[in-house]
Amino acid sequence: MTLRFNAFDPSKARRAARLSTLSVLAFAGLLGTGLVLEACSADGGDTTSGKRVVLHTRVDLEPSAASSFTTATGWKVTLTKAALATGPFYYFDGPPPLVRRDEQRGFQYALRFLGIAVAHAHPGHYQAGNAMGEMLEPYSIDLLAGTADFPDGDGITGTFRSARFSFGTPPTGPAAGAVGGHAALTEGKAEKDGESTRYFRASAELADIAKSAAEGHVEGCEFHEVNVGADGLVTVLVNPSVWFNLVDFTLVEPGSEAAPTEFAAGTQPQIAFAQGLAQLSAYKFTYSAQ
Repeated sequence: MTLRFNAFDPSKARRAARLSTLSVLAFAGLLGTGLVLEACSADGGDTTSGKRVVLHTRVDLEPSAASSFTTATGWKVTLTKAALATGPFYYFDGPPPLVRRDEQRGFQYALRFLGIAVAHAHPGHYQAGNAMGEMLEPYSIDLLAGTADFPDGDGITGTFRSARFSFGTPPTGPAAGAVGGHAALTEGKAEKDGESTRYFRASAELADIAKSAAEGHVEGCEFHEVNVGADGLVTVLVNPSVWFNLVDFTLVEPGSEAAPTEFAAGTQPQIAFAQGLAQLSAYKFTYSAQ
């Protein structure tokens, strides 16, 4: 990815220097897509599209999952930890797919563990289109600890419609300790009538997520369509209910609050959790002008 500016404003020297550095990193990150993020205004200024902008970045918990949520298998899940190690975020002008092919495969695989039949929906075909923005720095968050302001990103003015959310290890940033060297780490309890309460601990490595999302890149997430015309804030809402939707908690030992049961590698709960992390519906992006 390259960022080109034909006119240089000395008063913006620091920002230009930062953009130059990020452009080198971004090129490596998007080389395989053939997409170029390019500020194309002749004066760096007042065109309706192609003007460079600063995109502040915020990540937060989806409000509907703030207290508890019920999975597709009828378990009420309450989380006490939901920590993630993230990689870069990218924003595009291509619309998101209705259903992504590898998302469908992953859920079908998890369903086979549960013996549940599923109808086959025709997946949408995702074309990212033009790269419109980016936040390149690896970071981390514990969603239960509150909203986190991530490093600033950069972009160009125009229409944003879809995004890439990515995981990255080793974790860096304020929640690096909470995520414990994993790509994701959660703790909580699951309850269901007629069943013992399950206290659990679920983790996933980047390699686990990459089985459903290549290199840990969740492609085609919804970016609420918006015409970006100025500096602003990109907010990423993360919905953990998607991660657990097909986990079969009957296969998890009850454990205790002090000693939760770890989802064992290769079991249905751990596989379904890792595949849930790769679902594009777990991550939604919005923009607001500032």
